[in-house]
Amino acid sequence: ATQALRQPGSAFKPIVYSAALDNGFTAASIVLDAPIVYQDGSGQMWKPENFEGIFYGPTLLRTALVKSRNLVTIRVAQQVGIDKIIERGKALGLTGIMEPNLSLALGSGQFSPLNMCQAYSAFPRGGSSIKPRLIESVVSPWGEQLFSATEEGSEAMSPETAFIISHLLQEVVQEGTGARAKVLGRPVAGKTGTTNDEQDAWFMGFSPYLLTGVWVGYDQVKPMGKYETGARAALPIWIDYRAKVEPNY
Repeated sequence: ATQALRQPGSAFKPIVYSAALDNGFTAASIVLDAPIVYQDGSGQMWKPENFEGIFYGPTLLRTALVKSRNLVTIRVAQQVGIDKIIERGKALGLTGIMEPNLSLALGSGQFSPLNMCQAYSAFPRGGSSIKPRLIESVVSPWGEQLFSATEEGSEAMSPETAFIISHLLQEVVQEGTGARAKVLGRPVAGKTGTTNDEQDAWFMGFSPYLLTGVWVGYDQVKPMGKYETGARAALPIWIDYRAKVEPNY
């Protein structure tokens, strides 16, 4: 949770779209969902595809995030500029590996699960991300306060952008890949993430009062098996945990 650097896959997309909203896009912008082929410097061809292997033509930015469309995300990243996306990631507190190429938009960076939770905290907090702390306070046997942790928050994006992304992530639960989370009957927002060959599965989800991140995978990077996606491998764990703690909130 604190040390493993793993690829977040589509769980990185809200960060891309938050940068897009601050650089000329709106939730109603229309972007083409169609095949793209890139040649990298070494002569290799890179041909990203949607998970379903289908292309949907002109697509609303809102729909692209809710349905996790890879090709729209690539086009958005191309227009916004990968540097601005890296900048946004750093503003959110991400300290992992972010290579300045377009595959970063699809989640090829590497971050610890705790670091991803830190980044996501900006969406429900109205734009300020908060640094994780593992110890709240230390008290001596005589009740003396020896240490008290201070909240370290930093402004990562405007409250307006955070609100729109949170709203779109609620739509992910209502009609996208996070639909299983509706079973909680609470206002929940979140995003699934699955990497190539199902090597990592994620669900990052929050309600107005609690954010939880789930990552599933092997210690050594290898496939978990076909269809072991964020929605199938990580989300049920998230729901199981949240169902137990929801009554506390």
